[in-house]
Amino acid sequence: MTQARTDFIPESSPHDPHEYKWIWLQGHFPVLLVHMPEAQQSAAAFAVNAGHFHDPDDAPGIAHFLEHMLFLGSERWPAPESFGQFIQQNSGHYNAWTGTEHSNYYFSVQPSAFAEGLDRFSSLIREPRFDLDWVEKERQSIEAEYRLKQKDELRRLYEVHKATANSSHPFAKFSVGNAETLADQPDRAIRDRLKDFYIQHYCPRNSTLVLTGPQSLIDLEKLAHAYFDEFAMLPSPQRPSLPDVPMYNESDHGQVIYVRPIKQANRLIVTFPLPGINHDYMHKTTSFIAHLLGHESPGSLCFWLRDQLLITELSAGGGMSGYNFKDFTLNMQLTDAGMMRIDTILQACFQFIRTIAQKGLVDELYQERQQMLALAYRFPESIRPVDFASQLAINMLHYDPIHVVSGDYRMDGLNRSFAAGILEKMTPERARVTVIHQSVPVSKRTQYYHAEYSVSPLRVEQIELFQKDLAQTKFSIPAPNPYIPKRVEPLPFRGDLSEDRAPEYYNQAPGVQLWHRQECTSAAPHAHVYLSLQLPLANASVRNHAISRLWCELGQDALNERFYDAEVAGIHFNLYAQGSGITLHVAGFSDRQPTLLRDLLTTLATLRPSAEQFYTTRDHMCRNWRAMHQHKPINYLFSLLHHRLQKGSYTAQQLAESIRDLDYEHYLNLLPGMLRDAQALLLTIGDIEATTSIELAHWIASNFPVEAMPKSRVARHVTRLERGCADVPFVSAHADAACAWFFQGQTTQLKEKANFLVLNQLFSPQFFNQLRTERQLGYLVGSSYVPMHGLPGLLCYVQSPHYSSNEIHQAMSDFIDDFMKNIENLDEETWLQAKQSVMSHLSERAVGLRARAQRAWSSIINNQGEFGLAEQVIAEVQQLQREAFPTFIESRLLSEASSMVLRSVNQAEK
Repeated sequence: MTQARTDFIPESSPHDPHEYKWIWLQGHFPVLLVHMPEAQQSAAAFAVNAGHFHDPDDAPGIAHFLEHMLFLGSERWPAPESFGQFIQQNSGHYNAWTGTEHSNYYFSVQPSAFAEGLDRFSSLIREPRFDLDWVEKERQSIEAEYRLKQKDELRRLYEVHKATANSSHPFAKFSVGNAETLADQPDRAIRDRLKDFYIQHYCPRNSTLVLTGPQSLIDLEKLAHAYFDEFAMLPSPQRPSLPDVPMYNESDHGQVIYVRPIKQANRLIVTFPLPGINHDYMHKTTSFIAHLLGHESPGSLCFWLRDQLLITELSAGGGMSGYNFKDFTLNMQLTDAGMMRIDTILQACFQFIRTIAQKGLVDELYQERQQMLALAYRFPESIRPVDFASQLAINMLHYDPIHVVSGDYRMDGLNRSFAAGILEKMTPERARVTVIHQSVPVSKRTQYYHAEYSVSPLRVEQIELFQKDLAQTKFSIPAPNPYIPKRVEPLPFRGDLSEDRAPEYYNQAPGVQLWHRQECTSAAPHAHVYLSLQLPLANASVRNHAISRLWCELGQDALNERFYDAEVAGIHFNLYAQGSGITLHVAGFSDRQPTLLRDLLTTLATLRPSAEQFYTTRDHMCRNWRAMHQHKPINYLFSLLHHRLQKGSYTAQQLAESIRDLDYEHYLNLLPGMLRDAQALLLTIGDIEATTSIELAHWIASNFPVEAMPKSRVARHVTRLERGCADVPFVSAHADAACAWFFQGQTTQLKEKANFLVLNQLFSPQFFNQLRTERQLGYLVGSSYVPMHGLPGLLCYVQSPHYSSNEIHQAMSDFIDDFMKNIENLDEETWLQAKQSVMSHLSERAVGLRARAQRAWSSIINNQGEFGLAEQVIAEVQQLQREAFPTFIESRLLSEASSMVLRSVNQAEK
């Protein structure tokens, strides 16, 4: 990080509504201040230039361990739950993560509580306690997290990657840690190791801080000095540099790595080891190459492989990146036919790379990407203060200070020599090919996640094959993109500019209910269009619902293939099944949206996939459904709960079974009947005029079989639980036990909802603190407010590697008894804070056009266009009385409770 020691204003877009200032505390601790005039919360983020790469060789996972410990009390506020309770009482949020080279801590609260929040946050950073009892408890929490992810496919693949890299490179270290790697050693306690790591790395010269909020820059600067000058005066020890060794030895190139997954998978990953790219952020060369190699238009690698039915997905450019390395990957989801023709796929990959090297490094293609990034910079998406602070704190470690805001958007010209050098390194001899399938040959097992794998060199004849072009196959570079926006100014608008006004309802087109709201508050030419076809028969049975989702998957594939250029040009579309039918969502630049929407719908109206496409997609979806809850029983419990209580909700296993024998002809014959009695719901919001929206509604009514008065309606139904506790066990092969306990409300009245919201506000942090933090029942512990079609509910859950589901249920029951005693003695201050937190959450404005569109659409789909529901619930929360609350909670959780316990059991318990 290049450091100039004077305060300055970083580079930002002229259209950016925020104000920025970079300051130095005590001349060496960098702090970025961000005034966000419209922010409803204030936030801070603290980043450290230390991650698991910096772990001592004999204590892997200690950076992650320190992340767990930092929020658990300071010398000034020693109680481990103190910070979390403060955040919860002030409608806030906090979290942290540990990466390879950085760690990030952040929180947000109401602006009025920001000063105290910074006081507490700075104390945690400056003087963490590392209490001995909590060191042991969190060590067990790390162990629970490690065990929870034992069968996680990404963790297992990641460890194979580490095991096949240079063992001298820090990437090869075990990053998560467990009870064994973080145990006390004969000569050193792990608490002492934590302190040593903290002192060495958590120092002013190795850290960054961001403060964001509605406060002025002057006020934010005062807060920075008031609460972080003391940290800035701490010493900054000399830190050893990360080793200058390659991530791979020469013998690690030109390899095939076979990985046997637990779940069924057909995946091929081609990795090209590259040098570090951090210096190239002003040109984003690898991003441009990834755009070319991952392109999906006719003439591209992806288009050809899909056309040959060898793959279903392809992405380019992913992979690890760090201080001296970059893994550039081509990641492909294969069909069963593709698994039999891997050499053909690889031959095509290398041929396309040569095509891009010969023809793709041209200014015109680079400038298209440059133009789209410039538009994103000019019209940035709205972002929550806490997310922005977290992002900028890491940017401060990556970019020159002047570019801390603009660095993500800079594309200052094609670095042709660097690009050519990268492509020259993408050869068969240097490639690392990973094949993931359950039938691959394996001979080794990783140390921590026990992933089975084997390694063998590419054969000479394979390398020679990959250096030749496929017969009668030619690739080409992308053509000019016709969807690049031409109009980049918002349409004129003279109406009500309030972001909070409800969309206006229009009923002018038979069978199409239209809601519209034009906005220009974001000063960006963006719009969102939601169209839902309400189909009573689409969810009448599990088979119908599965077919609806299959149709959406096939439809999305067809749209991606034909309109990929629109996606690249910032107009996004998504087709998905909802309980009430199917929905098409179009979002992004508004210039071409109305025309594109018509084209999308016309394509869907004539959708007729080939039999091969049908069977490939059906089988792929069934595989995913069967694997969905295979290794996390708590997720299955959530799915089972909704299936038991909500009409039209099905488990993934039921969906897979319902269409596993569905043939192509039967599918085609069923579709017309499922599309009968359709009614359309249409929402247009953003930079789009009412006349255009009404024209769209009429076009839909004229071109689709929608009914003004459908013969049947979409049914919504929730099963009412009887008084008592229904016990729903299910047999699980997973080593962990899981238990979920759901308490159902008795009415759909808003007062009932208000009571349950306040209940969850009080219940949730205590439940987590008692069962997760104090008792260490497991890593997955929580509770949440869960409404179902207007009927409120409370769900608490635990997944544990140490306790049976019966023991978990008993622990939950004991907690509820204790919770009721606390509620009976609830003081007025805590009561008012809980109510205020709920009301603050309900009254929080949606941040950005996307969030406002999602909120409006949710009101249309779930509340029949009732946009003022939140205000009505706030009024009910205001009227709640503390004296009556214990009686209500006692009836809903104990004496008159209607609840359901879902729990996993093993064969012996059954």
